[in-house]
Amino acid sequence: MRRANERLASVTGTGAAASIALGLLVLVCAFVAVSVPRASLGYRTEVLQRTFRAAPSTQTTVLADANITGLSVSYLTATQLAVIQRNVAAGLHRDGLPLSPPTAQWAGLTTTSTPVSGGRPPATGAPPQAELLYRSVLGRNATLVTGSLPTGVTKHAGSGTFQVAVTTATAAKFRLHVGSQLRTAGQTLVITGIVRPRHAGSSFWTVDPVAPAPRLVQPPPPAASYWSAAVFIGPNELPALQRYLSAEPLRGIWSFPLDLRTVNADQAPGLQRAIEAMSYLPDVTSVGTSLNAAAGQSATVTFGLSSGLDTILSPFIATDDAVQRTLSLLFVSLTVIAAVVVLLGARLVVEHRRTEFTMMRARGASLRQVGLVALAGGAAVVLPATAVAIIAAVLATPGAGSLLAWWLAGLIVVTALAGPPLLAMWEYRTRRDSAKAGTTAGTRRRIAAARRWVFDVALVCAAVGGLVVLRQQGLPQAGSVDLFTSAAPVLVAIPVALLVMRAYPVVLRQLTRLAGRRRGVVMVVGLARGNSGAQAGILPAFALVLAFTVIAFATMARGAVQRGDVVASWQAVGADAIVTAPVVGPGITPAGQRLIAGAPGVQRSVTLSLDLATSAVGQQISVVIVYPRQYAALIAGTQAPPFPAAALARPRAANGTAAGPVPVLLSVAGRAVFGHRGTIFVAGHRLRIQVVGTLNVIPGAQPGGQFLVLPRWALGAATPAPGVMAIAGPHLDGAALTAAARRAVPGSQVTLRSRLLASISGAPLPHGGFVTFAQGAAAAGAFSLLVLALSTSVSSRDLALTLVLSARSRELTLARLVTMGLGPAQSRRITAVEILPVILAAAVGGTACALAVVPLVGPAINLAAFTGTPVTVPLRAQPLAILVAAIGLLLLAALTLTIQNRLARSRGTAQALRVGQ
Repeated sequence: MRRANERLASVTGTGAAASIALGLLVLVCAFVAVSVPRASLGYRTEVLQRTFRAAPSTQTTVLADANITGLSVSYLTATQLAVIQRNVAAGLHRDGLPLSPPTAQWAGLTTTSTPVSGGRPPATGAPPQAELLYRSVLGRNATLVTGSLPTGVTKHAGSGTFQVAVTTATAAKFRLHVGSQLRTAGQTLVITGIVRPRHAGSSFWTVDPVAPAPRLVQPPPPAASYWSAAVFIGPNELPALQRYLSAEPLRGIWSFPLDLRTVNADQAPGLQRAIEAMSYLPDVTSVGTSLNAAAGQSATVTFGLSSGLDTILSPFIATDDAVQRTLSLLFVSLTVIAAVVVLLGARLVVEHRRTEFTMMRARGASLRQVGLVALAGGAAVVLPATAVAIIAAVLATPGAGSLLAWWLAGLIVVTALAGPPLLAMWEYRTRRDSAKAGTTAGTRRRIAAARRWVFDVALVCAAVGGLVVLRQQGLPQAGSVDLFTSAAPVLVAIPVALLVMRAYPVVLRQLTRLAGRRRGVVMVVGLARGNSGAQAGILPAFALVLAFTVIAFATMARGAVQRGDVVASWQAVGADAIVTAPVVGPGITPAGQRLIAGAPGVQRSVTLSLDLATSAVGQQISVVIVYPRQYAALIAGTQAPPFPAAALARPRAANGTAAGPVPVLLSVAGRAVFGHRGTIFVAGHRLRIQVVGTLNVIPGAQPGGQFLVLPRWALGAATPAPGVMAIAGPHLDGAALTAAARRAVPGSQVTLRSRLLASISGAPLPHGGFVTFAQGAAAAGAFSLLVLALSTSVSSRDLALTLVLSARSRELTLARLVTMGLGPAQSRRITAVEILPVILAAAVGGTACALAVVPLVGPAINLAAFTGTPVTVPLRAQPLAILVAAIGLLLLAALTLTIQNRLARSRGTAQALRVGQ
């Protein structure tokens, strides 16, 4: 251990403790930069993988189709189909598609469905039809129950006798057994085997829906219904099938299941592009050409590739892109804050090695030599800390790596390595230049002030110009980083931090003058010290303003998503709970209504009736019959959209009698059925209706479906019995309500909005968003603490970031004042007065930045993506969230001051004065 310390000291020189602090900062910052994006990628990938697992195999498979007509001379063999399969698979693999092993791929040939005679038709009386299928791997995807698989065909003059196999479902439906004979398309089919499907969910059985079991097909009138089934032939029968059925169109098919288990969310856009580009592969053209050559000049072959995967990827990528656009704001802002923290740590190293570097320059060392020494000292701690941080982040967030994480970590490492040498070289170059100037101190101050103003104006112009340029670029391609959203908080924080830090000394000078007129040293000394260190806080102020913005944004975004979840639950249910009676039965009787209304937590309830209405042209639509005022009162004061009860009031003529058509509400989807006015037939009544508004949700109707809301007075006593009971109560006892509903209406179904809200909020995407927002806010708070807080190094010397330049002098000042009679309480107040204006200035700047960021990035982000539902989730400025962030910043400052005061008291006054000599 001693030898390791000696080696570290030989490299880091007099700044060993500061270098260790820099290494710790890099460790924390690199860990955050790697782990947070990886965690985000992990839950986004979980959402994608759930989508893949829920999708049918037909959507996770690439299908190659060949429509073949006019075969007369050459016929395709099983070997040729296998060669085509290998060629297409090779092309898809080169295109980057993740194919399953070759054993999962298969080739086949299918005939059209033709009438079948023989066997016993089902009890429905519909005639049977059958397709003849060839599948290259039938033995691997089916279990032979009885008999044997087909092997050959007996050829006749104009027809053949084919050996075929059928599934157990087909044999049961048509009462077939081994030895049964069928006739179709002039051919004889002999059942030689009955098989049971294996891997029933694979594309082998799902590509053709009649392959595993017959289906009743009901075409539009006047065509008659029929049963469609499939029989399987063997590979040796394939040429004879094409010869005898040459007049029938044939379909060649090759299936290439995709292995999507390792695809992560970041790879989804690339996979979609590969799916879209596969039809243009050179192999597709060559396969089509070879097929036409093999089929002969008289045949026509059309070859193409297709996949249903795009229907899965498109909505996911759109949602994921919206999620990424929001999260990139957090990631980039946190990385910039971390880079500032590391840069402050590098500044600390240079300050601790000032004497060493001054001696080197005095002995003739060049700037290059000083920079190399500083680089070696930084690398000795930065590189090991980075390795430890990356290993810890990977272990904490298992799964695929995130490219963004490596870029962000790289920025941290480059800042940590380049910071000490660049700061050291700049420090000593500027000193030499100022010495050469030969000007007076006043002139040098004016030149420095002019340079500072030019630099400030340049930074502000660059930030504003960057916002304008990025805004004009528009939204990027899906899967790419949205630079505007990512960089907006950083670019806004630059002018805000500059304004705060330039205005801060002016305000402090005025406060110091006012404090000088009062008795006591607390205000005078505290404000004077704050004024003397005001010019050294540009980077800390920028970091604190940006951290404040990140915390406020994360809090506002999380609150917006929570509100969106609540709105989505109300739109899906329409009440706190609904009880739905069975379709067949008496509905919800008055006695049942009283029993349900007496359940614990029920405050208000209303019943609704359900029926079907038919328009004048015969179109049907669901009807919800409601008491308008009662339902409006039920949802009043909730998150549900207001119900327009007044619009459904009974129209009255001048003499007070009912007049005019019945006002109704129509769902948005219902506009495809009904116009603005019309006539409907419902509950034995003919009603003239007029649509007076739209409604997307009401209990008893399918959300987003076609339905019509009818006021109960329009039917009067003819209204059907209530079938739905809507309940309001913020603290419902779900178990008691369910039990009461089952006693009151046997077979009823209870839907609780609270359970739906829990399922929406607990889904991987919303839950992951909540976690990421919380992580971002916590990381920003931790970085703020690092910017503010003091650390204690191995040698017990004060290390700080914002306070580092003033912590030592502050301790000396307080020690001298203590010797003159300053009490502990007064010393704490002096420190508070010195630091509190900095925190307040950062809070003011952070508030301004947060308020500016909301309208800038609000239109570019879609927080509805975190709810998984089609609701509008606007991002609005929330004063409460900003107040919480400000209070958090003040608490961090209080913690920092407490730690510093305790450290100072532990050293003692005499020791502090001796060390300061």
